[in-house]
Amino acid sequence: MPTAQTPAEHLPLVFQTPPGWPTPTLEWVTIHLGWQPPPGWVPVAGCPHSPPRWPFWVRNDAVWARMARPQLRAARRNLWAGILLCSLAAGFTVYGFAAHTDVAAGVVVALALLTMSVKTWQARLAIRAIEADLLVSVRDAAARLKLEVDRAHYERYLRSNGESR
Repeated sequence: MPTAQTPAEHLPLVFQTPPGWPTPTLEWVTIHLGWQPPPGWVPVAGCPHSPPRWPFWVRNDAVWARMARPQLRAARRNLWAGILLCSLAAGFTVYGFAAHTDVAAGVVVALALLTMSVKTWQARLAIRAIEADLLVSVRDAAARLKLEVDRAHYERYLRSNGESR
């Protein structure tokens, strides 16, 4: 998870400011990554409400791809292998029927094509699940960072007022 000193272009998500809202600080963006404001929430009094279904966060594709690469490597390899094998099986099936080869061989190849199609679909679903889990981990890390920052701000406040715990 990036720290508050990390430039915004290195964060996995980008905050899209609704019309009429002030631009948030880098610290705010960093510690609120992925946070969805509740309906009616505004950052300061007098701000207009965000439009309905406003997309507050979008992926920073370059950073997201770099962050997700290790987790997605195996699923993507399975997906591309499935696509390649499906293509080969489809080609052999068409060739077999065109060449009037043994029907049993065509059935076996067709079943292999069906199996590989299912496996390819499963790999695609795995990629979506991994990306959803990554988004949850980004949000969780931002929430932990927010707690640390809030604690540090409070401790600074106590020290500046001469209070102790």
